[in-house]
Amino acid sequence: RQFKMETTRLLGRASAKASDRRPLTWLVATLCLVFAAWCFLAGTLVLPRTHKEGTYTCPGSALDYELAHDFFASDFFSEDQWYYFTHADPTGGPTQYLSHDDALGAGLLRHGDGWAVLQAGRREDPLQQSESPRRQSVRLHSRQAWEHMLIAVSYSHVPHGCGVWPALWLYCDGADVEGQTGADRCGPWPENGEIDLLEFANEFFAKTSLHLGAEPHCTLNATAIEQCGPFYDKNGMRFDCATDYFTGKDSLLSFINGPKYGCAPNRYDTWPTPSQLNAAPGTFVFEWTPDAMKIWNFADADVPADLRAGAPVPGGWDDTKLWSYYPLAWSDCPGKAKLRPLNLVINIAFCGDWAGGDWGRAFDDGWAGRGFLYNAAQVLVGESCASRWGSYGAATPRGACNGFILSDDSDTLVERDAFFNLTGLKVYQVVR
Repeated sequence: RQFKMETTRLLGRASAKASDRRPLTWLVATLCLVFAAWCFLAGTLVLPRTHKEGTYTCPGSALDYELAHDFFASDFFSEDQWYYFTHADPTGGPTQYLSHDDALGAGLLRHGDGWAVLQAGRREDPLQQSESPRRQSVRLHSRQAWEHMLIAVSYSHVPHGCGVWPALWLYCDGADVEGQTGADRCGPWPENGEIDLLEFANEFFAKTSLHLGAEPHCTLNATAIEQCGPFYDKNGMRFDCATDYFTGKDSLLSFINGPKYGCAPNRYDTWPTPSQLNAAPGTFVFEWTPDAMKIWNFADADVPADLRAGAPVPGGWDDTKLWSYYPLAWSDCPGKAKLRPLNLVINIAFCGDWAGGDWGRAFDDGWAGRGFLYNAAQVLVGESCASRWGSYGAATPRGACNGFILSDDSDTLVERDAFFNLTGLKVYQVVR
């Protein structure tokens, strides 16, 4: 009996101590939940300041343009218009870029009255593949290059899907491409400029970026950008356009500073997914003047009447349709003097540094400014290519991406989704 009483007394004391600790336990649990929520939401609540309709100021457009080149006026895929890049994929992916004749033979190029399809292709024959197997694709470089122009690209479909990395972009390609005329006009990339009009990987949201060398520098004026609308630097570079993906290999300071991705002032409320673009086909427009670069996306119903008529007057267009704004003349940007006439490039790559490197990243809007904690939380809870398709036995994200894109699991998806269908491509230059 005495033993039973003693046991009861000890259990009662233990219960009282546990009860005393309960408020502290609840406090710790609550703080952990709050911290977890902050990690997930960090950055999402810090959105650009809203503007009232009609208060945007986005100067820099030219007054009058005339047609300089229409790619649909002749055979769209003619080698007279395009150089076919057939080198190894510079992004490190398992992409086999085909020549004009090989691409035609493989069915990757098709065109008709007012449309042109550029399609990703088949995997190499397993019986004939090399030690580094690849999937077929096409990369086109325009023979002509332009400075200070307006380009209008109409589309009904853009490529997308896990392991797919499409891009529509301009850069000074003379130094990188054999056989191009005026090769001496361009220095090593990105010294003389690159502007991405449309670029994304996997199922990420689209974005645009400007890439320049580190010297002379170019940092965009954040105030001028804010006056144009709710724009963020989607690359998280604070509007610094210097680009060096390989920074960190030469010194400890470079390693701490990390890579430089170029500037990407993208309007927050117009970032689309590729599926959203395909659901509302339209026209991308890029304008480059001595004062600014601008990129619009218009759904078919919203294409300005003057652009439809072939006489674009962008100064009168709806600035809320702007995707991206680069106020060069109002910025600390001596680097703009290094810009040279740019060639148009259209390509579909696979995996590599972005689609492969971010295989495990959730399908978010890609804004780097949210920081490490938000991105880490997204990896845990968001849908990604890794959550859809797994790792294919690979130890790295790039290995997993390569495993998928070179497997029969991807064949149907690539054929169904990985293609451009362009319905117009015109270049205008200022009337002189």
